[in-house]
Amino acid sequence: VESGNDNSRITSLFQMDAPPNLPEGMQMPMGLVSFTVALGAGKTGESFSLYVDPALGVNGYWKQDASGTWANLASEPYGGQMVLEGGRVRLDFWIEDGGEFDAAGKLDGTIIDPGAPAYLQLSIVGQAPQLPDSGFWF
Repeated sequence: VESGNDNSRITSLFQMDAPPNLPEGMQMPMGLVSFTVALGAGKTGESFSLYVDPALGVNGYWKQDASGTWANLASEPYGGQMVLEGGRVRLDFWIEDGGEFDAAGKLDGTIIDPGAPAYLQLSIVGQAPQLPDSGFWF
């Protein structure tokens, strides 16, 4: 895991077992990656890059939101991306201090993150259609 800013520091990093009761079809070959980051002065969040072996078959960096739904932070809707770089998959994602995906849950200059490089089959269930400017969709 790399922090996007050199005045932020990763103060802990370890692997944890995958949580019980994963959604059907979710594969978490590495379990959870947990890290703590002390943000640099004046920072309100941080961008991260996590490199994984493409053989793992992951399709994102997944975290549970406040409602318990798994969200892919390495996807465009969350300001992230997946890139193939140097034979590895790079998962880029952003976490806001005190935001929904900061396990500390408070604006305190520290981000606590248990998340997972994982595979979850994407489906159209639960996703709103993109509506035209008129607001009508048929």
